[in-house]
Amino acid sequence: MKRIHGILLAGSMVLAGTQASAAAFTIQGLQAVGQTNFQNISDDLAAAIWMNPSNSAEPHSAGIIPVGFQIGVEATSLQVNSTAWKALGNARQSAMVIPKLRISAGIPFGLDFSYMYTSLPSSNIKITGYEGRMAFGSMIPLPMVEFNVRAYQSKLTGVPELSAKDTGFAAMLGADLPIFKPYIEMGQVQSTSTPKGIAATGILGLKEYKKTSTTMAVGAKLSIFPFLNLTGEYATVGSKKLYTLKLAAEF
Repeated sequence: MKRIHGILLAGSMVLAGTQASAAAFTIQGLQAVGQTNFQNISDDLAAAIWMNPSNSAEPHSAGIIPVGFQIGVEATSLQVNSTAWKALGNARQSAMVIPKLRISAGIPFGLDFSYMYTSLPSSNIKITGYEGRMAFGSMIPLPMVEFNVRAYQSKLTGVPELSAKDTGFAAMLGADLPIFKPYIEMGQVQSTSTPKGIAATGILGLKEYKKTSTTMAVGAKLSIFPFLNLTGEYATVGSKKLYTLKLAAEF
């Protein structure tokens, strides 16, 4: 399984076009940055670990066979607060490129379930996420119009000094056209960053930081070959902007 993760994540970095900008975002010595920089880093991490939709509005279980499966690699580009990361010792880093492995499965009644895994190269940042979606396109009296809602949770792992988690929900509207499938999504996410160990103790100990942000995503999925599609997406988490490209096989 680790080998599969590695191959797929390496492919997503090729898709992103660069590996260097994803490197060096190691989180250690967090207690020395101060509360303000900690909160700025937490805002960046809330966007980085966010489980973006990265998919059009129709369910995977649509079609003649009421089950479906998708596996893809993707990369998200995120501008970060370079001042805050420099205080953490990550100099000259203004953009984070986040490779992702995404696996989704659909079952009857328009239900989809997804898993996301991320490991930043040359960093201790790892991310996992889980999602459930339910589609209601069959209830809309308009042809080729799809609507779904989803709930998700994602979290940061691999950092002994910090626990970070996103929990959110969203609603999506899209068009189920034969080749080109545009969509737009709106939602909210609650992000929690909790310092641990030495980062939370002493006079200079950091305090837990919580924030609720509005999320928005607009994108489109393009069927480029049978069973193969390309998705491009622009999204925001509060004031943070994310650009995502995903290549996936879908059955």
